[in-house]
Amino acid sequence: MQGIIYDATKVKVCRAFYEICDYAGLSVSFADNLWKNMLTYPQIYEELVYYIEHHTFLDKLKVCNYTLCDLYVWQMSRYNLIKDIGKNPRTCNKEKMAMQAFSSMVELLTDPVKYEKRLKYEQGMDEK
Repeated sequence: MQGIIYDATKVKVCRAFYEICDYAGLSVSFADNLWKNMLTYPQIYEELVYYIEHHTFLDKLKVCNYTLCDLYVWQMSRYNLIKDIGKNPRTCNKEKMAMQAFSSMVELLTDPVKYEKRLKYEQGMDEK
């Protein structure tokens, strides 16, 4: 009988993902739901792996002309508007914004028309 080859890549990615979510102060239910969606959409999973390895976005995936970087900037703008500060202080959790950008990309993939309207009109995202 031949030996079994075990690829632990997904286990390592999963562990790193949950560590980021924990550091970002995101709930376990948010992380669980986002992880499930990461596995549902291979193109988002690829972006996550790249993010974990390089701590920046691959930006290969584009939905309605929006990339993860665009959604990250949108998240940052929303944070600044909510905090009414106009700039990113040290207290702004960049990992949380990145994970929320991934979540927004899932929503954009799930219902592009609805989410694109939200992006354009809720916070004044520029049209591309």
